Amino acid sequence: MDATYYALNPWWEGRPFETGIRRDLYLDRLKTTLDRKQIEVLVGSRRAGKTTLLKQFIKLLLDRPVDAKDIAYLALDHPALAGLPLSEHVKAVRKLFSQDIGHRLFLFLDEVQESPSWEAELKALYDANDLKIFCSGSTSALIKSQGGKLTGRQIVNRVDLLSFAEFLDFRGGRPSLSEDYKFEQLADDYLTTGGYPENVLRPSPEYLGNLIDDILARDITRLHPVRKPLLLKELLRLLAGSVGSRMSFHKLSRVLGVSLETVRDYVAYLESAFLVARLEKWSDSLSDRTYAAKKIYVLDNGVKTLITGLGDDGAKAEAAVFVELRKSGVECGYFAESEREVDFVTGTSQSPRPIEAKYVSSFDAGDKRYAGLRLFLRRFPATKKAVIVTRTVDKEDKINGTSVRCVPLWKFLLDSSAFVRD
Repeated sequence: MDATYYALNPWWEGRPFETGIRRDLYLDRLKTTLDRKQIEVLVGSRRAGKTTLLKQFIKLLLDRPVDAKDIAYLALDHPALAGLPLSEHVKAVRKLFSQDIGHRLFLFLDEVQESPSWEAELKALYDANDLKIFCSGSTSALIKSQGGKLTGRQIVNRVDLLSFAEFLDFRGGRPSLSEDYKFEQLADDYLTTGGYPENVLRPSPEYLGNLIDDILARDITRLHPVRKPLLLKELLRLLAGSVGSRMSFHKLSRVLGVSLETVRDYVAYLESAFLVARLEKWSDSLSDRTYAAKKIYVLDNGVKTLITGLGDDGAKAEAAVFVELRKSGVECGYFAESEREVDFVTGTSQSPRPIEAKYVSSFDAGDKRYAGLRLFLRRFPATKKAVIVTRTVDKEDKINGTSVRCVPLWKFLLDSSAFVRD
């Protein structure tokens, strides 16, 4: 077992280790956590880069400097480690370096849900040791199944797939602003490739296909009472083909030939594995938000491309805007009245901001595709500004006295707060 520990912790012997491309957004957040006792939990899609982030943070600790032997990394899905409780691993590491229980240890637990009785073990370690613990795994395993054992002892940090800014970093950096056409081409590429780090570096439909199968099997079927595994894939296919549309669970149940309850459960399972997310109707009414049809977005456009093929850039651009708003913590919903819609609305009815995603290269305020926005501005005349996310249009305009900011998708994704917040 000692050989496995040393293999997983090359810094103990001063050996180099791979840390990948830095994701400073998350590293900066983690740096602020060192003085608090709570367990830092990283959750996100499988292959979103959680393990790499743990390694990057270990490198930052070593550079502080923290003594290499005060940092222990355990990959708990490793065959040699999976069967042993966490407390036994900690004892073994402390024994290697003759550390007493009061010695400060930075403990990194990757795929922690693979360890037996991990919830109770983590609670005991937290309460009895001088440890700063970092964990990674799936939301289903880390949040839902622990039954509140770690309430007050954990702080959850979601690791999203690559943003457009990170996508540019992975593709060699940002072009010069004098060559904005390159940003447009890269935005097109982002809509096709998506944000799974490995797929951005080495695009491969086979990789994404195997990843989806892995997520469905390991993060859903293994953890939830799924009686029809093939139905999950069919449901994901239907959702990928309907991005940006209001979804009726009743209709899905008829199409799939299963009960309404099964559809609701399976959509929730796909959400728990970070494959999809839902958007409620924008309304001051709780009843409207709860019972109105939802929009459901596939969270990675590479997955959508895999399922529905090339093209459909309008739906992919809308999904990219949704994902950016979600990453930024912006609360929003969609506006709809009969067949007319606005993709996203932030703020309240007293001070709303409508946002339309139209992946176009020209803008005409009278075009029928903006009928929903024109209706919204009549219904909410206090609206001061609207945003239209386009492919190439970059200008200010007016609709009935309201300022309309047309902005290319790449600009919006690089600095969404400049357009969403006053």
